Amino acid sequence: MTRLLLPLKHYDEAGRVKPPRIFWWCGLLLAKSYFIFVLSLSNFRDADGLLEVFYPQQSELYLGFGIGFGAVIAMVLVAYREKWWNTKLVFISHLIKPLMFMTLALDLLHQVELAQKSYWQFSWTVALFVCLDVMIFYYIFTSRHIKIMLKDWRVH
Repeated sequence: MTRLLLPLKHYDEAGRVKPPRIFWWCGLLLAKSYFIFVLSLSNFRDADGLLEVFYPQQSELYLGFGIGFGAVIAMVLVAYREKWWNTKLVFISHLIKPLMFMTLALDLLHQVELAQKSYWQFSWTVALFVCLDVMIFYYIFTSRHIKIMLKDWRVH
């Protein structure tokens, strides 16, 4: 008899471990530029105005796209996991954590750059995003659920 490593609600119909919900929230936060861009597109009246609130300089939006690209790719790999399970592309599961860590490192570097540009004066947004990045890093690094999920995906 096989012992379940996680509660039954964390398994899909095929018996594979589903990704935790907090993984999606972490990915969404790391890919915030894409999320804000999609939100601005859904607001037909003042799409540019919404983007200008979050990104006064257009170059910041493009930089955000570059930073969040790794998280978007990681979320796409997780979302389409059933497609590559049936192929010989099982090695793709090894890319999920490094992509998230790369995105976190780039986001932290960007926050440090923003703090340096403001001559290290305290900023709530920089402080908030640095704290969130550190918490996400800790979660992804120590999450038992993610470790079990990735190990399970390599086996199937």
